[in-house]
Amino acid sequence: MKNIRFAFLFAAVAALASCTGERDTPEAPWTDLEANTTIADLISNYEGLDYAAIDTPLYIEGVVTGNDISGNLYKKIFLQDSTVGIDIEIEMTNNYHKYPIGQRLVIDAQGLAFGTYRGQPQLAAQGDNVTERLYEPECDEHFHRKGYASEVNVPEPLSLSLNEVNFRPSRYIGRFLRFDSVQFDSAGCVFVDQVAAATSGNAMNRTIRDKRNNSLAVRISAYALFAPDTIPYGLGTVQGILGIYESGSNRELQLFPRMKEDLIGFSETPLGNMGSENE
Repeated sequence: MKNIRFAFLFAAVAALASCTGERDTPEAPWTDLEANTTIADLISNYEGLDYAAIDTPLYIEGVVTGNDISGNLYKKIFLQDSTVGIDIEIEMTNNYHKYPIGQRLVIDAQGLAFGTYRGQPQLAAQGDNVTERLYEPECDEHFHRKGYASEVNVPEPLSLSLNEVNFRPSRYIGRFLRFDSVQFDSAGCVFVDQVAAATSGNAMNRTIRDKRNNSLAVRISAYALFAPDTIPYGLGTVQGILGIYESGSNRELQLFPRMKEDLIGFSETPLGNMGSENE
């Protein structure tokens, strides 16, 4: 009888462990919704408009390529498909927990709004003729996950020269890009001088340059985790999401590194000048 009771107890514990194991590995989130337009076509449909309420069934699908994991992007994520990427404005801090890089999403855009802020295409909530950030319940209603986030979902950054991106920027706004063999003009300084940043939108531009003297602004938030770090020396690679900021007739392209790891191959110590192109 004692052995029978032991066997019964063992079986009960095993069954409980099995059930617990199932609860610890929930089914991956999934939706059968599919895109019926690309991000590029969505932007093209509303080209030239500062605000447009989306009142037709439009679905886009893409992968999260940028969020606020380092603090350099504020209350937004970037979604990219095979065409371009788009800035999605959300009223949520630490959004990287809910929308990690590599998360595939299908977004039901009907009931949302398209806007252009300083030249930057955005998807957001409908306001009074102006876009507003989406609150979390609205995100839950319109954003549908396809599986778990994974690094394999993230598109390889498009490798460009600084000349290419400056020549035809509209092709690349919102996309995850990579620039090789560039250096920072302000190597040895901190990324963000907090005093100076207070008068420039709590961020600073740090210029990268190639051997042909083509340049591009790298935008660093005063709240980025690496804001107080020293700008590295020498030649390296910079990755990030391309944005744009227009003011009157002025237009400035801005590259947003998603994290410090998007700065690759630089040196922490001075290595001398770049030298001439023919070296």
